[in-house]
Amino acid sequence: RLKSIVKDYAKNIAKEERLAFGRCIEAGCYNELKRAATPQERSRIKAALTERIAAASGLDPLRCAAALDIIEAVINSAPQRAAPSSAQTIPAQLFVPKTGTIRGISKKTVVFACAGGIGGFAGEFLSEIFRMNDDFRTFWGAVFSTAGWAAFIGLGISVALLIVQHIYLKKTPLIVQLIKTAVLGIVIGSLAGGVAQIIFAFTNSISTLAEVISRVLCWGILGWGTGWGVSFFVPNYPKKRAMLAGFFGGAIGGLLFRIIIIGLSDVLGRFVGITILGFFIGLAISYIEEALREAWLTVIWGPKETSTVALGVKPVSFGSSREADIYLPQRRGDQIEPPIRAIVKIENGKVVMEDRLTNQRSELHDGSQIDLGRISIVVHTKNQ
Repeated sequence: RLKSIVKDYAKNIAKEERLAFGRCIEAGCYNELKRAATPQERSRIKAALTERIAAASGLDPLRCAAALDIIEAVINSAPQRAAPSSAQTIPAQLFVPKTGTIRGISKKTVVFACAGGIGGFAGEFLSEIFRMNDDFRTFWGAVFSTAGWAAFIGLGISVALLIVQHIYLKKTPLIVQLIKTAVLGIVIGSLAGGVAQIIFAFTNSISTLAEVISRVLCWGILGWGTGWGVSFFVPNYPKKRAMLAGFFGGAIGGLLFRIIIIGLSDVLGRFVGITILGFFIGLAISYIEEALREAWLTVIWGPKETSTVALGVKPVSFGSSREADIYLPQRRGDQIEPPIRAIVKIENGKVVMEDRLTNQRSELHDGSQIDLGRISIVVHTKNQ
């Protein structure tokens, strides 16, 4: 991580200075300097480290001292917090952006929105293939035909959001999860479509405004059900909040759907409108999940690769078990670990981690960092 911080600087320095950086990092100088309580103590530690590294590596002591100055500047660039006994606290903003407040739309939210749009498009595509016997000559024929069409839409959006959530957390969706999500999407979609057609039949003759309002509300129902389904596989996403987010996304998408299909052919209008509908459902669900969470974890997979997971009543689990929220693959040569390596949860208003490898329990704070084998996690809280 320290190498990623200074890599732009290191590109423009001599080979000997790069070697000095490498020796300092390998010797654990970052941690030793960070543990210093006062600037005076840090100066003494730097002098001892300079002498030790220069003697061991044969490098110029001045180069070693310059490398330690850069490392000290990295440490001083962020306010220091008291670290818990079993977890290291780092200046987290040096490694990961601190998101979670209403300051814009994150990359994750954009990805979820695009996934929802793709799911809506895929659902519409399937509906065009399999809806062979549309019957709008009778009242109930129209209801069942519309319900069947909307079932494909619900299926596409729900499964797309499930898949992108698992890709985001680097997991493989379980077959059982896919089946449950598909069934839920079909049921919710068909109900929303059937109800929409019934309401449309009674409001279409009243006024255009009544027809538009009824359609928007019914697409909101589809989003409501999709949000409910998403809450089952997004850790610590309250169901009520997820359903409300889905409803708003569906209502906005439904309104735009109603506006866009005017002037377009039936098929083109449906494809464009349903894609936008799915886009706004995914957008609202992800945006509200990020904006209203009180505490969350940033999972650091690599120097520029991170994911975020909300903390709450449900423990967030890490391990090699497929049931774990964050999957930690076991590779040949790794230390043998329990299927659930650790869990992090909120308990009595505090973030707590249980390490099942060491059987230790510790309280974490904003900025606390924990290394779990091949990944690291950083804790964020709004109430610091």
